[in-house]
Amino acid sequence: MKKYNFLFLISVLLLLSNCTNDFEAINTNPNQPEVVTPNLLLSTVISSTVSRNALTGWNNGNIVSQLTAKINFTGFDRYDWGSESGLWNHYYGNLSEIEQILQISRNETSKNTSYEGIALVLRSWIYSSLTDNWGDIPFSEAIKGQTEGNFTPVYDSQEDIYTGILTDLVTAETLLKQGQPILGGDLLYNGDLLKWRKLTNSLRLRYLMRVSKRKDVSAEIQQIVTEGMIFNSNADNAVLKYAANSQVDSWPISIGRIGGFDEHRLSKTSETVLKDFEDNRLFNWFQPTDNKEDDPNLFAGMLNGLSEDNASTFNGGANNVSRLNQSFFYDAPDAVEAPLMQYAEVQFILAEAAQKGFILEDAKTFYENGIIASFEYWNTNQDFENYLSQEGVAYDGELETIMVQKWLASFLVGLESWYDFRRTGFPSFIVPGQDNVNNNQVPVRFLYPDNEQTLNAENYQNAVSKMGSDNINVKGWWEK
Repeated sequence: MKKYNFLFLISVLLLLSNCTNDFEAINTNPNQPEVVTPNLLLSTVISSTVSRNALTGWNNGNIVSQLTAKINFTGFDRYDWGSESGLWNHYYGNLSEIEQILQISRNETSKNTSYEGIALVLRSWIYSSLTDNWGDIPFSEAIKGQTEGNFTPVYDSQEDIYTGILTDLVTAETLLKQGQPILGGDLLYNGDLLKWRKLTNSLRLRYLMRVSKRKDVSAEIQQIVTEGMIFNSNADNAVLKYAANSQVDSWPISIGRIGGFDEHRLSKTSETVLKDFEDNRLFNWFQPTDNKEDDPNLFAGMLNGLSEDNASTFNGGANNVSRLNQSFFYDAPDAVEAPLMQYAEVQFILAEAAQKGFILEDAKTFYENGIIASFEYWNTNQDFENYLSQEGVAYDGELETIMVQKWLASFLVGLESWYDFRRTGFPSFIVPGQDNVNNNQVPVRFLYPDNEQTLNAENYQNAVSKMGSDNINVKGWWEK
């Protein structure tokens, strides 16, 4: 018996020895590398942030700008707003990933100026979204926890943040111009650095116009226009395309519950404008009401900002209010693209710049190019000659005329239409709904997340003290 026990022990020891010798090879997953490379980080950041931007446009941007309305769960539409802490955490989580790309791309052994430039572009875009949503935010000391042990960063002023953003974009253009190839991960442009340069300068135009009430931006905008390294057509659009091979790479709305999709409806505001202009984007975005007994092509919108009860019974109930186009926005997981920025927006920015005398070019040309670009992006069959000549559309030198068309073209583009409304006051027909809970004011920011009040209390209090208070009606620096 002892002999057998001894032999068993020897066998176990030999087995353990062999297992230990081969442990690293056996337990290494070749499909899950231990060293993270910029291409893997970049693909994750782009997929995550650009998709979330489109979802924010769907859930919040289209609602607050009244491109759509809600028939259930109407709190956001009534301005019953909280902190949107999920969005805050999403942004800062991705900034941590971007910081890793910057560290790797700046390291002497793995230096790559193109990855560095792309990371700076994405970082600028995310920080602009953070400050436009909340005002003063952690910027100069943000994302220092792992490297410097700083988990309580100070809040920077919006003015300083925009100075940093615009500086970083200039640096990014210089880096990208060097043309060092990248080794994958680019889900927007597949390594086309020329298009990244166009995006860089197009974003500069967006942010220069954003701060144009606070500083003279005319020389910088004119220089960018003169150099011409900006979006020149819809082929330059920064959009994430969905392969729809799985739920992970499908348009997120298409994999959600049909009830969630059904909450979003044609707004009365959009119905009025699209019908007045005989704008065929109505048929791209929405579908006739379910109640087809009287008119099989009846489109009917609902008022924004209604209470749950009033929304659910509006116009006789859900069947009498137009849904969004289900065949496109829900049934086809690869039909919708997630936009970061589009050619149409660039043209409207330049139209505004020309209208205000910031640049010497013709505002009417930019304006009409923007309109046509939006129709072409949405594959809309439209008689452009008649559309552009009708009252309310024909260029008349007024800023609101430009902003109404830019508003229509901002469908799904994050919260851009809300930012434009806060900056210009246009379209002037965006007014709080009858059941709003914000004293008939359109909010201009989100509340800071609760965990900032507890985990970063001193810096949070300093920021609130400078701003005046932490409520949804406190204007940011570029709005004043």
